[in-house]
Order: sequence, then structure tokens, then C-alpha cells
Amino acid sequence: MTWGRQHRRDHVDRYAPLLSMVVAMLLAVLVLPSALNVPQSNPSQTLEFAPVPPEDDEPPPPDVANVESLGLGSSAGPAGDGAGSGAAALPPPPAAPPVGAGGRPVTKRCVGDPPRQTEDPLAPPCVAHFEGDNFGATYQGVTADEIRVLLYFDGSPPGTPRPTTSRGSENIPGDQFFDLGEEPQGDEFVNVRQLRLLQRYFNERYQTYGRTVRFVVHFGNPDDTPESRRADATAGATDWEPFAVIAFGRENVSDYVDEMAQRDVVNVLGRDIISYEGRAGRAEDFYRGHPARIWSYDPSLDRRVELFASHACTKAAPHPASFSGNPGDNGQPRSFGIVLPDDPDAPEANTYGAMIRTALEQCGIEFDGVATVASASTGLCRGQSEAIATLSEFRQTGVTTIVKAGGFEVCYSQAAATLGYRPEWLVPGDSVNDANIYSRQQDQTAWAFARAVSTHPVGTVLDEEVCFQAQREADPSTPRSDARFGCGYYDELRQLFTGIQVAGPRLTPENMDRGFHAIPAIQAGDPRIPACFYRPGDYSCVKDAQALWWDPTGQAPGRGEAGCWRIVENGRRYLPGDWPPGDIDAQRTTDDPCNGNPAEELS
Repeated sequence: MTWGRQHRRDHVDRYAPLLSMVVAMLLAVLVLPSALNVPQSNPSQTLEFAPVPPEDDEPPPPDVANVESLGLGSSAGPAGDGAGSGAAALPPPPAAPPVGAGGRPVTKRCVGDPPRQTEDPLAPPCVAHFEGDNFGATYQGVTADEIRVLLYFDGSPPGTPRPTTSRGSENIPGDQFFDLGEEPQGDEFVNVRQLRLLQRYFNERYQTYGRTVRFVVHFGNPDDTPESRRADATAGATDWEPFAVIAFGRENVSDYVDEMAQRDVVNVLGRDIISYEGRAGRAEDFYRGHPARIWSYDPSLDRRVELFASHACTKAAPHPASFSGNPGDNGQPRSFGIVLPDDPDAPEANTYGAMIRTALEQCGIEFDGVATVASASTGLCRGQSEAIATLSEFRQTGVTTIVKAGGFEVCYSQAAATLGYRPEWLVPGDSVNDANIYSRQQDQTAWAFARAVSTHPVGTVLDEEVCFQAQREADPSTPRSDARFGCGYYDELRQLFTGIQVAGPRLTPENMDRGFHAIPAIQAGDPRIPACFYRPGDYSCVKDAQALWWDPTGQAPGRGEAGCWRIVENGRRYLPGDWPPGDIDAQRTTDDPCNGNPAEELS
């Protein structure tokens, strides 16, 4: 089979543009939350480490240390600048790697003390050099020289102009594969261009044990029905035999992931800025249906519920109302209402809402008002009269505090404004309602009384994000308008390359599973760095969150629009059950900075 061939089918429909939210991580000075934390006896040395030893029949020689028995050498510290440029196909590995102190070859440019693989605070501990047997074809899509990875996007009919980039309005491919192990072909779409840069960057900086990770980009059938998703997965798995896939599609992408997992392909879940499912994530049962075959960097719905419920149950339920805009509410016992998604087009939103309600009731919160909304994924208002009637009942009942339990719609904030009703709003993080770009669409006179729990770390301007710097390292001329697309894929690629590195030379899903679960369950103590680890039987990484409050007049970094989520305690992050004492606003100050989401907000 020719890996570079393109495959076309003749189905056309519509395209949902890809923009994923970027998680900002900068300038770590502490031990990394995702690091496999190994003591460093000498800071000037790079300790070669992988958690998964090769399963050789013969024991290592008696004079070889435990670390070296993993098939890894020990080398001196970082050497060389390692910077690449351009968007061409990957270069061949050097015939003779540079030599570090002591005569040991050093093939990766590690940084920091203790050394880690890249400047990214979430990069794993450094494995600067590998020499020895990588065991060849250890799994499908893996050879002694290569690891094939498929990146899946929604397709679009040819000739349809969509996103605006440095090259103007670009046409999105449909039903087509691009092999990034080959030279660029013509005027490639922006996703393909930026993935070429990230392919270069991650291969040059991460340890892949003598193999090159080769990207194949698939723009699928524009028909996004479950049947088409599964057909796309079948085509990708059959024609390309990937070791792993990252799926960034919109509606019904879970069918694609499920089909790939059934074929024993490793999946890293990608985010999508349009679909609720692609932003909020999936419940843990979805991951556990295919153990060690489905992973994510972002938290599962269960983890989001755990974080929100622990906050609401300790910071709201035991305390009187404190930030309501209704006369007479503050100082009175809180009376809770809840708005639940009930949208057939947003099953994940419905699941999330039901899970939130159950968790809050389990900690003793009783709801004096319950409402459902049928347009939970549209951002539109399709039931204004119903929302007004419901909130009128809430006000008459004395509801002081409303839980906005997942989904995205604007009816209820608009209805509250129409009624002059200013209750407290509690907002669970779902990468939608806790994002500036969406909360600006709520009625600002009502949303001024909103508080949220968010797994987003502190964000800044695009130029300072590690995802942007990675693309600029691969090509210093990368336009900012194009880099925002690459930033939409960075977190998932880092997670996959981390899995490949911690799996060790014998690459299999089981060894990746062992490596991921060897990541210590610790926090970095830095608001820019999420706690990222995997509990037993758990396959989503981020485990902590920060508290936010909405300021209709604030401005996010690098933005001119009014309205931002302000971060309490400069974005200090908490694990479930560790929230500080006092009411929700006990730690809030008027000087709390605005959070930023540069990838989705760059215009």
C-alpha cells in the first residue's frame, strides 16, 4: 500500500469549523504535575527514565543500573539548539548525534532543573538519549522506524470558503487524506500546514525511541451521521493502520472514536469549539468501555461534576446568599433552583446536567425550583416565554441561587433581565459557559451575578502561550492568525507524545496505560499548571480547578471586548474537597485579573 495516496468519496454536506480552546501553561518553576518524578542526584545531568521496562526474557547484566535496564543510556545535560524551520516533510535522523560530556550522545534538547523534555511545564521528565533495541513492530501502526498517527477533522464540500487565515478565506477539504510524512502538496489547508510544524516540533523534542511519529490528516465525509462517522473510522483504520488517532470532529464523533477503539486503535479525544460534546467531554463510562484505548487531557464529565459539586456544597450550601442582586436576598438562607438541559441534540449536556443535580442532592441541597431547556447546545433562545414563566415561579418561590447545570443557551439570563430578577448564578465548568466568548452572549445585567468553577488554567495573550512558541520554533515566520489553529491541537498532541514517551521503547497500548498511570498524583502549586494525572481506572487527566466571577466590564488579555471571567486568588487551583473556607466570595477581590482564552478569541 502507498501511504501517501489520497482517498476521495463523493458525499457532501456541511462543515463545522475547528477551533479548540487552548489551555495556557507558562514558566513553571516547580515539579511538574505530569512528570514521572525521579530524584536528580546531579542537576547537571539528565536522568534517562521511562516507567515501563522492556519485557525481556533475559535479565540485565549485573553491572547495569536499574535505569539502564530499561534500554536507556545516561547522558550529560542539554546540548544544541534543536530548533527547526519550515513546513517540509520530516528530515531523516542524524547519522551521528551530537556528543555531550563524557562522550555520551545527546539527541534531545532538554530544559530546566530538573530537566524536562521541552519548555512546556507539562512536558515529561527528560529522556535525552536512547540507544538500544526498540523491539521493532510492537503494535499495529508501529515499526522500528515509525509510529503512524491519524488526525481526524470534519470535511466540507470542495470550494466552500470557510476560515480566514494569513492566506485569506481557505477552502476546507472534504473526504481526503494528507500524509505529512511526504512533501507538501500545493496550497495545503491551514490545519495541515500547522500540523506539519507540530509534527516537526514534537518529533524533535520528545523521546520516541528511534521512531518518527508520522501524521496522516483525514478530512472526513461532510455527512456527520453516526453511520458516516463509523465509515470514516473504518476507512482510516483499514487504509492507514494507525497506532493512534486524535478525533476533532463535531456531531457524532463519539461514534468515530468508538469504532476506532473497537479496532484497538488508541484514541486521544480532541476538543471542538462548536459542539458541546467536543468541549465538555464525555462521561467516564465512555472511556471505560474500551480500557486503555480512549484517553483525554481535558477532564471527563465526572471530574467536572466532582469539582463543581465540592465547591457548591462547601462554599454555597452552608452559607447565606451573598452576591444576589435582589433586595433582601443577601444574608438570607440560600434557596436553590436548577436549570437542566433537555436537548435531544446534546446528549452529553443532558448527562452532565443530570449528574450535577444528583451530586448536589447527595450533599443535601434541595431544589425549590427545577426547569429544563430544550435548546441546550445552540447558544440561542428558543423558549423565551417559557423561561420568563419559569423564572417568575422561581422568584415567587424565593429562589436566591440558580445552578446553570450545563448546556449553552441564553434564554434564562434574558428572561431574568426582562423580569428584573437578579438571582445568584452558579456555573459548572464545561469549556462553554466558563469561556469569555460565550458568557459575553448572556444578558450582562443578569450574568453580573454569576460565579463559576473552571478547569481552565490562567490564560494570557497568544504570543506567550507554549502552543504558539512551539509552532514558532518549527517555523519562526508562522503567522499569528494561523498559529491559533495549531494551538487548537497542541494539548492533545502533547498528551499523545507524553504517552509514547512514558510507554518506553516497547510501544503498546498496555505500556502506555502503565506509563500514564505512573504519573504521580500531585499538584504543581502554580495557577498556570493544571494537576494532570490518572487515577486507577481513570483515563482523563486534569483533576483540579479554579474559581471565577463574571465582570461585564472586564477585558481579557489582548482583547477589546468588554466582559471576562475574573480569576480568584490569581487562579489558584484546588482539588475536590480542598476549597478554602468561607462563602463563595470570601477570597474574591476587585483586583482579581481577567482570564484569557487566546486560541478561541484571536480575531
